Amino acid sequence: MAAVIVLTSGAYAQGRIGGAEEIQVNLDTFIAEQKPAMPGTRTILPPKRVGFSARLKSHPEKIAISYLFEALSLMQVSPLPKVSHRMFLESAEGLIIPVYVEDAAVGRIRAKSLDADPAQFSGYHVYNYSKGPAIVVDGVE
Repeated sequence: MAAVIVLTSGAYAQGRIGGAEEIQVNLDTFIAEQKPAMPGTRTILPPKRVGFSARLKSHPEKIAISYLFEALSLMQVSPLPKVSHRMFLESAEGLIIPVYVEDAAVGRIRAKSLDADPAQFSGYHVYNYSKGPAIVVDGVE
């Protein structure tokens, strides 16, 4: 099991996870910049809202999710969101990344066509690991 580094902790003020302000990011740049503090580790971060454009490569599928809940608990997020799905997104430059999907967003995402024009996704960034940022998607336009 990889080591875990927590950069910041503190009480989570209940409301929209990651706060009200959403930062628009270029997904390719964001992936390149969001690496763990030390190779072979995961860096847990206070959830931060992000929005980005990406192409849907797979519809959400149910998976066992435990590490996400550990990270959110460590950041004192309460109540924990309902997340039981993962999907894959493709960036403008062709990078494919896995993302978590809140259960409430699954139906809206499944209504989107695979490999169609890029959609605008929103969510919150929770931790970094070897593949880049771990993002929980909670919205799509």
